[in-house]
Amino acid sequence: MKIAYFTDTYLPQINGVTNTLGRLGNYLSANNVRHVFFSPHYPGDSEISDRKYVKRFRSINFPIYPECRLSVPMYSNFSRLADKFKPDIVHIVTPLGIGLSGLKYARERNIPVVSSFHTNFDAYLKYYNLDFLEPLLWNFFRWFHSFCSINFSPSRETIEILQSKGIENLRLWSRGIDTEAFNPVHRNPDIRAQINPENRKVFLYAGRLAAEKDLDILMASIININRTYPGSAQFVVVGDGPYASYMKEVSPDNVVFTGYLKGQALSAMYASCDVFVFPSSTETFGNVVLEAMASGLPVVAVNSGGVKDSIMNNYNGFLCEPRNVESFSTSISRFLDDSSLICRLGANARQYTLLKSWESIFGQLVSDYHSAMEEYHRSLGKTA
Repeated sequence: MKIAYFTDTYLPQINGVTNTLGRLGNYLSANNVRHVFFSPHYPGDSEISDRKYVKRFRSINFPIYPECRLSVPMYSNFSRLADKFKPDIVHIVTPLGIGLSGLKYARERNIPVVSSFHTNFDAYLKYYNLDFLEPLLWNFFRWFHSFCSINFSPSRETIEILQSKGIENLRLWSRGIDTEAFNPVHRNPDIRAQINPENRKVFLYAGRLAAEKDLDILMASIININRTYPGSAQFVVVGDGPYASYMKEVSPDNVVFTGYLKGQALSAMYASCDVFVFPSSTETFGNVVLEAMASGLPVVAVNSGGVKDSIMNNYNGFLCEPRNVESFSTSISRFLDDSSLICRLGANARQYTLLKSWESIFGQLVSDYHSAMEEYHRSLGKTA
């Protein structure tokens, strides 16, 4: 089987989708499954060593997301490269320039196509005062996903939302975690002393710094905690994005910004903190939540989106009301009132992730590809 992936986001860009695709590529290579990723070119992507598996296309900044790239490849060149590979199945990761080109290509060549839904673009609109576009966006999604034999979704709640909007052929494609890379053994006393010289409880956020991550709720909660528990909490923010400059301007002294971290530096930062805080109500899954849990951190998150699939309230974390400062800061304060919660819920969080291997997740995905191909070719036979 030969698989072509068409995606408008890929390494070296850092987000949940690219992390998943990077691991998927490693799995496919290890299992001798031929594949190629069609993706945008990023400035500085010459450091990427997997060019054998990646075809890049010239791109420009995406206006809403300056770090993201938008590529509308010349279709003749695009199809020539795809024809050279001769895929048996097409997986469209995103519905933008490269994804739309991939859909056109698959339909023209009568190749079975599947897609995956990774980002709540409709939920993001309100954060950029673009709510009026929501009906048009769902019309587009219904059209786009109607051509796909399977539409993969990372969480049960996202499946329910898509079903309610008239999107069919839905199937769960969850996410896994590397429990060796993210592991409490990576705790580093030197890092802890650097970010927390006064030996406070350390609360970590990791992810994109953007309005749709509800980081205003986190900032307001930090102010609440500082008022009611002065000198007790330290906050660390890992990541970058358009909201970063504002956060740095309004943050109190007990907030440290590290920018993006990756590899061993990221693993050590997770393991060197105490509790993970994640206020976003717009997640389709929330990969960083699993990374934190595998590192032995309990999680304070909200009862919305894909994170609900991972958090069991009062077992491996706390679920709060979405966009509710009082609810979020109260859950943070529970770890300040009772330090034993960190150990108990953190141990449960680690145990939960031991059942979430990438090997089983990707093995099921490849099995789903085979079933999609069989169903597609059966339908062609019936039509003929």
